[in-house]
Amino acid sequence: MAYNENIPQASDNPSQSQAQILDNFQAISTAFNTNHGNFNAADQGKHSFLQMPEQSSAPATSANEMGFYTKESSLTSIAEMFIRRESNGTEIEFTSSLGAANGWTRLPSGILLKWGTGSGSGAHTTNFPTGATIPVYAAVYTGFVVTADSSGTPNTFATFRSVSTTGIGVYGSRRTSTTSTATTYNYLVIGS
Repeated sequence: MAYNENIPQASDNPSQSQAQILDNFQAISTAFNTNHGNFNAADQGKHSFLQMPEQSSAPATSANEMGFYTKESSLTSIAEMFIRRESNGTEIEFTSSLGAANGWTRLPSGILLKWGTGSGSGAHTTNFPTGATIPVYAAVYTGFVVTADSSGTPNTFATFRSVSTTGIGVYGSRRTSTTSTATTYNYLVIGS
């Protein structure tokens, strides 16, 4: 059964084209019921889930519209979700991430979060991991540091000093001494 958009014609006798008309209704019902609640049911018109074919490039958008689509990520090499702003605006990839001890994720707003673990004593900088599958910051807004020293060195602490697009500045020391002491810490950095 295939949908025939030319049925019925004005000259058709409905009794002769009835089978084609029924095929059309069946084709419409099959198409409607794909990934939707059943036709003529309480949840008709609602999606049961959404399937989108992977796009080879960002679809064009006009004024007052936004694109929502899947495309292969240059970071993860698999299909990820993207948003494209109006008037062929910025394309934002928002489902890619590296869920690891030193990882990252991009939010739908375009915000980039990076987190990880560092270690050092005194004033030092921990550089963010780099590579072809890791996005870089264009701008950084803030950073956070939490002491996570499990090395058995008592009373150590890490404090936030600064943050840049390439790393986070930290000061590691011991609470009970003026001597700098190697300290392990976790960080979270927010930027775009």
